[in-house]
Amino acid sequence: MVLAVPALAATNVSLTPANVSVRQGQTFTLTVGIDPQGAKNYTAKTELRYPADLLEVKSFTLADGWILFSKPGYDLTDNTNGVLIKTAGYPNGVSSSTTFGKVSFLAKKSGSGAITLSNASTSSFVLDANNQNVLAGISVKTAVVISAPVAPKTAPKTPTAPITTVTKPNEEAAVEGDVLVPPESETESQSTTPQSLLASIGGIVALGTNSTVVGILVIIAILVLVGYIIYAVTRKTRPKNSGDSKK
Repeated sequence: MVLAVPALAATNVSLTPANVSVRQGQTFTLTVGIDPQGAKNYTAKTELRYPADLLEVKSFTLADGWILFSKPGYDLTDNTNGVLIKTAGYPNGVSSSTTFGKVSFLAKKSGSGAITLSNASTSSFVLDANNQNVLAGISVKTAVVISAPVAPKTAPKTPTAPITTVTKPNEEAAVEGDVLVPPESETESQSTTPQSLLASIGGIVALGTNSTVVGILVIIAILVLVGYIIYAVTRKTRPKNSGDSKK
């Protein structure tokens, strides 16, 4: 009689994305996933190896629902040798595809390499309810290509033409406070002087009233007065002249 032994469901561990292309100095995130394919898994240990000269682990974030085992040999970040080990348990087990955690990497320099999951029985494993390792022995890796950083472009400088100020003769400006007052031209001064003189004479003749009628009357009065004075002087000189002639 032969007893049938139920086949164990193999659990797959995945790394996404499968290909990464970044520039030197940039960071990227790698997601570690677990797919129990229907069978309950309770404990998982993942050991990732990466080129330490190209990459550096900045952080690891465990997904919700998992409890981290912080014990020597089960929790390690070694950027010198390029090793990351994380172990965690899932209370009550997990039977569907889920995220185990996320790793943040820094691209240190240009080059190419790979992040791989170590499948040795003592390195990486996934345990079921019977503490059986159900991890599938398939190769899991992410290819990484790091390019050199782009040199910053320097915009060419545009030459600036010098600003020159041309000052014409006899056009110097006088400064009064903060206001520049241009000098008055000789033509304007010459034309305004006679007008100012006539305006002054007109104001005197009109007795300061600025009335044309008053000015005319004053001029007539002056002329009458001058005529009377001339008449009086002439009248006084005539008898003397006639007397001298009779002698």
